Amino acid sequence: MNEKCKGVLKTFRERAGYTQEEAACELCLSVHTLSNYESYSLEVRKHLPPEETVLKMAELYQSDYMKILFLNETNLIFRSIFSNVELLDLPTAFIKFQSETEEVHELENRMRKVILDNRIDDHELEVSGLFLKELMESAMSSLSLVFSTLEKTPVKKQHKTKKLHFKSGMIMNERRPSSYEGERLFARG
Repeated sequence: MNEKCKGVLKTFRERAGYTQEEAACELCLSVHTLSNYESYSLEVRKHLPPEETVLKMAELYQSDYMKILFLNETNLIFRSIFSNVELLDLPTAFIKFQSETEEVHELENRMRKVILDNRIDDHELEVSGLFLKELMESAMSSLSLVFSTLEKTPVKKQHKTKKLHFKSGMIMNERRPSSYEGERLFARG
């Protein structure tokens, strides 16, 4: 998950089959703004897209994994917890998930004895620590399987905007709203 986010946003847009112009229109952004977001600089936090925009992009591009990559790239706390969530080929993701889940099941009886009194004593720290480690690894492998499966699922391009046809030579005033077929239109720059 060490991909640069500037590549991530563009990669997911292209994978979903959108040109920059189409995506900008769907996201209600100018092409220039979308271009800036796709090439932002993490070091100086220049052109970092707002979280709301990233959520809209993920919805449009039909990729929850893009949100994971974005957070991993931009949030140190998130990265420290979820750095092991990765895209894998489906057989590997499934086998890893099964293996991690089995390791948790093997420790369940020992952990059940530890938690019966609703506290963890000093002599139980080793078992509870091992159980928590395996449980976290199982959770990460579960997320890897989920996102790997979602990313292997074909994306169906959905256009929500309707094409507007203007008469040749029509100019829109940038400061005043216009209307077309009962819809208010604003010029975007």
